[in-house]
Amino acid sequence: MTVAEALAGPGTKVQIAGKELRNDGRALLIYSVGSDGARQLAHTRLPEAAHQAMVADLTARGLRVAQTDFKSGVIWVSDAQGVEVHDGSRRWFAATGDRATLADGRVVARSDLARVFAYAEGYADRGVKGTLTSGDEVDLAYEYSISAAEDPTYNRNLLLSDTTWCAAVGIAIAHWAGVRFENRI
Repeated sequence: MTVAEALAGPGTKVQIAGKELRNDGRALLIYSVGSDGARQLAHTRLPEAAHQAMVADLTARGLRVAQTDFKSGVIWVSDAQGVEVHDGSRRWFAATGDRATLADGRVVARSDLARVFAYAEGYADRGVKGTLTSGDEVDLAYEYSISAAEDPTYNRNLLLSDTTWCAAVGIAIAHWAGVRFENRI
């Protein structure tokens, strides 16, 4: 699908600008995001000047700039409008204004978050949690990696590589909430 076709379709879209500039240009991806997760709609490579112009045009047209950790498939948007976190099948976290909606539909007030932290329990269970002012902990973004659980050669170095998204997402949520972030991985 072309970028123009992706933009013409229904739903909310975000843009992801590639970080690597190659001989054939810099990547620009268009994703649809919603309660059913994030889906890549279009991918193109553009020379640097054209890439910058396209990002500026899409931003002016209302497409928020998202980030991703391609290994995990996690996509997040963090800007003045709020924070959203998705994987390929669901929205994990959506914060706008003073409230956040979690994957299970619970709503948490910004003022109820006391701390945000990235965690890993074993190799497979990882994500971002929030400590509420009540002392309870809630999952803000969560992944269970079957490949990590079933791979006997999976190790701490792989865990650190596979969970870079946890710190980035945790920092974005902590910034939105105005609380401290701690990386416990």
